[in-house]
Amino acid sequence: MKIAFVTDAYNYGRGGDVATIRMAEGLKKRGHVITVVAARSVQKERFFQVKGFYPPGAKETFTKMDYIWGVPEKKVLRKAFADVDLVQVQHPFLLGYGAVKVAKAMGKPVIGAFHVQPQNILGLLGTKGRFKELCLAKMFGFLMFNRVSFLQCPSQFAADMMKKSGCKSTLRVISNGIPSEFVAREEARPDWFGDKLVLLSVARHAPEKRQELMIQGVMHSKYADKIQLLLCGQGERMKTLKALGAELPVKPFIQHVSDADKLKYLNTADIFVQASIVELESLSCLEAIGCGLPCLIGDSQHSAAPQFALDERFLFVSDDVQSLADRINYWFENRVELKAYKQKALDMSKNYCMEKCLDKMEVLYAEAMQLHKPRR
Repeated sequence: MKIAFVTDAYNYGRGGDVATIRMAEGLKKRGHVITVVAARSVQKERFFQVKGFYPPGAKETFTKMDYIWGVPEKKVLRKAFADVDLVQVQHPFLLGYGAVKVAKAMGKPVIGAFHVQPQNILGLLGTKGRFKELCLAKMFGFLMFNRVSFLQCPSQFAADMMKKSGCKSTLRVISNGIPSEFVAREEARPDWFGDKLVLLSVARHAPEKRQELMIQGVMHSKYADKIQLLLCGQGERMKTLKALGAELPVKPFIQHVSDADKLKYLNTADIFVQASIVELESLSCLEAIGCGLPCLIGDSQHSAAPQFALDERFLFVSDDVQSLADRINYWFENRVELKAYKQKALDMSKNYCMEKCLDKMEVLYAEAMQLHKPRR
């Protein structure tokens, strides 16, 4: 099948874009031909570039994320869709709106994906508010969510959110999946870990990811001098995080890492910490459980990540420093028991393997194609 993915930035700057690339690459391995329409792309073959733009006042933030919004140039979209069987639109922005219109005019079946919440955009723009969230949700529905036949939702949490919003599309819960490289493997524990309890986070250094909370949680732990915190990632908050982390008795590791180092830390840390307040699934938790690393997760009402908590002891009250510190203290005192949860994390990960997710996507594509066939 020839499939066109429409996404503003086809690169590794954000979780939703990483998920798109992983799915597209998995489909390629199965023999599908992938076309990419974006303002920026790491794929050069069958790539159709549209112009890009930044929202007013957000250029610096978007640039640090290597992110940009695309302009729906009709000529480019028509050329890109000319020989494809199906169009998949990843984001409910202007490019997505234009892509749905052009694809439908050309008689192409169109499906969408749910990769962005209003809170994500408001966080990028440095603002918040319930009224603004509702306005953006309505706008997203108009631009794309209510205009496609099917909508891929990466979690039941995401599907429930769409139902509550009155989404008119048919919803399909299909995880973004765990790529095959994220598996448990024998790795030598780095010497600099010593005998400390190692807490790992992998995420963009952005306000909604709450890395500051993790630093403060360790700071409030009675075992702060025996804890090594790793905040792997990059973003606009890195300098701030390093300044705050300098107050800890054990210097935290705060920097961008290679894929090889990320796999090493996922296989040698003691526990993964997910404090983000906005997650439609959580790629980082998927990667962690794929490597058998239990996750300690904030119970935010805007996050699907709590689905990866192995039991209630792996949850803390969202945005509550003392609650996180208490959980850190508990697992420091129960490190032997913590090791036993590696297998439970691996058992959970079997439900999210990439091949199973690709199977479900192919079924969805077949449904969309069948629905699009003209009736005789």
